[in-house]
Amino acid sequence: MANSTQTLRFTADGAFKISIFSDLHYGESQYSIGPENDARTSNVMASILNIENPQLVVLNGDLITGEAINRSNSSSYVDRIVAPFIEHDVPWASTYGNHESATSLCPQDVFQRETGNQDSLTQSMVPNSTAGYTNYFLLVFPHNESLEVPEVILWFFDTRGGTSCPDSDGSGRRPDWVDQSVIEWFNETHSEITNRYGRAVPSLAFFHIPTYAARAFQDTGLNCSTEPGINDDVPVKQQGYLWDGEDYTGRDIPFMQALLATEGLIATFSGHDHGNNWCFNWNERLPDMDLEGNGLIMCFGRRTGYGGYGDWARGGRQILLHHNVSENPVETWIRLEDGTVNGRVTLNSSFGRDLYVENASHGTRSISPWKHFLSVYICILLLVSLKQV
Repeated sequence: MANSTQTLRFTADGAFKISIFSDLHYGESQYSIGPENDARTSNVMASILNIENPQLVVLNGDLITGEAINRSNSSSYVDRIVAPFIEHDVPWASTYGNHESATSLCPQDVFQRETGNQDSLTQSMVPNSTAGYTNYFLLVFPHNESLEVPEVILWFFDTRGGTSCPDSDGSGRRPDWVDQSVIEWFNETHSEITNRYGRAVPSLAFFHIPTYAARAFQDTGLNCSTEPGINDDVPVKQQGYLWDGEDYTGRDIPFMQALLATEGLIATFSGHDHGNNWCFNWNERLPDMDLEGNGLIMCFGRRTGYGGYGDWARGGRQILLHHNVSENPVETWIRLEDGTVNGRVTLNSSFGRDLYVENASHGTRSISPWKHFLSVYICILLLVSLKQV
């Protein structure tokens, strides 16, 4: 089982870095180009780990394309996925996506194999049979071991999806949203932690399928000066989309309500849409929504794997936390396979108003307001060039 005794701590210089790898899709096309693609995906992760040297890796869903493999060899794919982390001596924690459950793959098989490694921090804290598996939290403490109040909570949620696996009591599609039992656990557990430590501990949340808020914000029109990143998956495929299709029925509203009500929650991170890697500040009422944003920041990761759809450059989102998380803003950026950086932003209260511009040699940097015209001009040129491709 997972090494639940391992304590995550900030480094001596007061930093804690997380590398997110999402949508790996190991095992796809296993009888043709699949093995080559899997090896390339492993190289992506190894290259990024060499550069970033994180304290934790988060695997944010769709680790394996369950529809493409045989159940008899599913555990071998888990071993291949985690090999770069073992080699770099870095612990990891997972959420599962819609491809972890299929007619030839059961999420419990993935979970049992993964958590059999002492470097895995993946857990399952909600025993309800409909909840999925990867619903849990991790605490990250200061470097000083005499300080036992956590600096940050990392929340992990299973957005389920996919189809029923051979060991399931059901058949057909699985709900692709966070279960009500998980929401109740989340609310109760957050209250318990707050009471235990006498304050709302700052937190981050990870889940594979994004919420409808991302789709509603996308509908308002992203500004590449304030929300830099690729925005090629339109519309966002939010929780409930795989179940209901285009007709949004609000399956994820209870989860969004819980997120907004969680004091200290700074940002959330999702995958699923391979062609999106932007962040946005949910600080208003979005179109076709009754929920009022309160400054919660929501981010996409970066598609990491060579399996799955799309030809975008592979990479992973990086998160940098600083000591006294409630007082120091979170930094995040995309590290690509070739080592370059883009989409570097600061997730502070003014994110969404701060201006950024992409630079081929230096990635994303903040720009002063008087350069706003230049950034808008760059955005226009980019849009024009995309339409001509």
